[in-house]
Amino acid sequence: MRLLEVHIEVADVSRSLALYSELIQHRKIESWDEGTAAALVLEDGTAFGIWLKGKRGIHGGRGGEHVHFAFQIRPDQYETYKQKLLSLGMEIQEHVWPNAQRSVYFCDYDGHQGEFMTVDWLGLRDTAKTETADQKRN
Repeated sequence: MRLLEVHIEVADVSRSLALYSELIQHRKIESWDEGTAAALVLEDGTAFGIWLKGKRGIHGGRGGEHVHFAFQIRPDQYETYKQKLLSLGMEIQEHVWPNAQRSVYFCDYDGHQGEFMTVDWLGLRDTAKTETADQKRN
């Protein structure tokens, strides 16, 4: 099982889609309902949806009004994402976790809190060991 899609509510779909298209690596963009909804489809098929505030989906479903979400990045991508956020005019906050992994947080135009983090919850990619091995090579 995996998370297939999640949707946020925004005041301006086009503006938010432009922001997230710059921030999130994606394979394609799906748009529907005369511009009131769009989704960035990531490489693994997960959809990050952007819905106009008040839009109702099937069976009355809605996007989240105030959502926190995080995307896992590799440790070597951290500075790239931090600089990308700053170049897009986003205010950022940084956090170092007890295991030395890092997160950079931002709030979008509608108050959603996004995060790019180097933490790997399942240990599928042991980032701490990778960084240590890379440091030893240098």
